[in-house]
Amino acid sequence: MGEQQQPKILWPILLTTMFASFMNPYMLAAVNISLPHIQEQFACSAKTLSWVSNSFLLANAIVLLPISRAADIWGRVRFFKIGLYIFTLFSLLSGLSDSVGMLLAMRVFQGAGAALMHVTGVAIITECYPPNKRGYALGLNIGAVYAGLSMGPFLGGIITQIGGWSLVFLSVVPLAVITIVLSHVNLRNVNIAKNHGIFDIKGSFLYAISIFLFIFGGGKIDEIQGVALFVAGLAMFVIFYIFEKKNRNPILNIQLLTSNRKFTFSNLAAFIHYSSTFGVSFILSLYLQFAKGLSPAQAGTILLAQPLVMVFTAPFTGRLSDKVNPAYLASAGLMVTFVALVGMAFFSLQSSVAYIVALLALLGLGFGLFTSPNTNSVMSAVDKKHYGIASGINATMRVFGQTISMMMVTVFITMLMGNESISTANIGLYLKSAKLYFIVFSVLSLLGIWFSIQRDKK
Repeated sequence: MGEQQQPKILWPILLTTMFASFMNPYMLAAVNISLPHIQEQFACSAKTLSWVSNSFLLANAIVLLPISRAADIWGRVRFFKIGLYIFTLFSLLSGLSDSVGMLLAMRVFQGAGAALMHVTGVAIITECYPPNKRGYALGLNIGAVYAGLSMGPFLGGIITQIGGWSLVFLSVVPLAVITIVLSHVNLRNVNIAKNHGIFDIKGSFLYAISIFLFIFGGGKIDEIQGVALFVAGLAMFVIFYIFEKKNRNPILNIQLLTSNRKFTFSNLAAFIHYSSTFGVSFILSLYLQFAKGLSPAQAGTILLAQPLVMVFTAPFTGRLSDKVNPAYLASAGLMVTFVALVGMAFFSLQSSVAYIVALLALLGLGFGLFTSPNTNSVMSAVDKKHYGIASGINATMRVFGQTISMMMVTVFITMLMGNESISTANIGLYLKSAKLYFIVFSVLSLLGIWFSIQRDKK
């Protein structure tokens, strides 16, 4: 924070970022529960339905990295507030959508606003809190994320039954308005030193095109055009890497990744963890409602098991990571996640609710052990001047992992179901696509364990 003096009472700052951190996952989790109702109203296929989540995440992935650099230059608090306004407006417009096309478009802007809030919020906490309290503060902030994930399915199910899917989007607007007020009151005296530099416009453009082509093409990989877009995205990533390596003011600090093993491996572990797990709530929301015949509220109550465990363990492991090597805790979390994913690969139409709840709780424990310590490990691996970009890279790994996760859900569903809508008649095919997901990502999570264990080795 340079030589600038910060407020001595820090909890109002943390409270404000926690409110913002709650809304993003709440929206994601609540919307997943309302997907069958969206499908029913707009008569869309399972493939199109997956883009209700994908569009939000794609915008997140595109915006996070450039915004983290822009916030370093022009002010993190300023971008935090801008993100709040964008998120609030397009949450309202999402709820008022009268076509699936309009809904997907509004979700793109909503995702962009959420990206601004998240990346700047974590950087503000890291900057304001001293190292001996940082893990605890980050743990509480991540606890707010898990609280959103916890309440999302439960409240989303009840709200969907009461007022339909549109009310789910509208339900977050009052909370967003409250957070806007809190940001103007609690962050008015937060003075974070800006890092003078030139914003990398060309690099931002190359990055955005790369992400879009890669993800959009990957979601249509069953078509020849999709394959072409996917390959073009990979090629653009190579061009982006070469350009950023030579750039004096890059949005992606290549040297930070190539010279800091702990930082790089911690981020790779995060990418793999979110890739392996994010699609679970989407898959199980539809499974519970179509295969088990549960109502949205009942399905939401069951899905509560995972984030409920997360919300109780994240603050504890965050504080523990201030005293114990965070890599040990994060690695243990990845191992627990692996066991949960293997168990989910054995789901069938006859699987009991108790079995599903037990595996969701186990997955929640894996998340709780991994996320706070891994975030602490990432942020503690860099100097203060890199907090913004470090937070941006870490958030990008999270969102890119989530986007890859949903992209693969779309691919597996398309492989087995084509453009059909999900129904009780073809639920067997849907379940096969879910098993493919769990098998592939349980294997991938083993690679995440290796990165996590190796991060501190010379």
